[in-house]
Amino acid sequence: MSKNNTDNLIKKHDELSKKFLTDINMAREFLEIHLDKIVVAKRDLKTLTIESGSYIEDDLQKYFSDIVYKVDLLDKTNCAYIYMLIEHQSKAERLMPLRILRYQLSILQKHIDTHKIDGNLPSVVPLVFYNGAKSPYPYTTEIRDLFADIDIIDKIPLGTFGLVDLTVMSNDEILKHGKLALLEMVLKHIHVRDFRKVAELIYNAVFIAYRDNIQKSLFDSAVAYLMKAREAQELQPLFEQIITNIDNYKGGVMTYAEELRQEGLQKGLQEGRQEGVHYMAKELLKFGVEESIVAKASHLSQKELDEIKKSLN
Repeated sequence: MSKNNTDNLIKKHDELSKKFLTDINMAREFLEIHLDKIVVAKRDLKTLTIESGSYIEDDLQKYFSDIVYKVDLLDKTNCAYIYMLIEHQSKAERLMPLRILRYQLSILQKHIDTHKIDGNLPSVVPLVFYNGAKSPYPYTTEIRDLFADIDIIDKIPLGTFGLVDLTVMSNDEILKHGKLALLEMVLKHIHVRDFRKVAELIYNAVFIAYRDNIQKSLFDSAVAYLMKAREAQELQPLFEQIITNIDNYKGGVMTYAEELRQEGLQKGLQEGRQEGVHYMAKELLKFGVEESIVAKASHLSQKELDEIKKSLN
């Protein structure tokens, strides 16, 4: 068959399939026959509707078309989607389960975006309509069969994830993790109200990391993170312990400590200067100086001047 004839047949196949399967009554009969009986038993096919849009990539629309049906559950607790992929090409695709997974996720994302939900998700049941040259369909319909290590994919199916929950992990357990204890201990306690109370724990993690020959750049990254996340006075006890007990880190930490000291001084000067400006503006207003003159002299915003005027009342 010539390419033109093949392309024409594909087009006619698409037109015929869609003509039947976008007719609600025909679609309902098709699904009652071909869907898993358990799936049919939980869905109210009388509520079947067709959703707008396609999930097929532009370069594949010649070979596939799709229809998304929406249906209510019989118990009315949620809706569900049925994703129909109509395959026009004569050659089946081995990675079809992966393609189907992408389409399912796209449908779920659209549902979330449309309905602004963060609770229970609807199921998306896929169905591929195939009439290719090879019979029967030559490839697996289960995504697990695509993986080299089926034992792992059975143990941890797609969408399931392992969890490292630092919030419930004990400090003693973390300190058994060698160099990683530095990362885990810092992240676990970074939000604690009084960071000085966990300085000893952080120091213990630092010492273990040093003992186990952690790269200096990783230690520096941890310290830089702490400097951005916590106030200077909170880090002082930790830095003092490191400077006193770990000679290899002494120089670097002293540099960090000096940066914190300078930062604290600048902040104090800035706060003091601002306090003085506010005091000056308050006194000028108190003695009846025009507001426009006070604003020009103090460089304060109108909002700040309004706050000062309120304090005079």
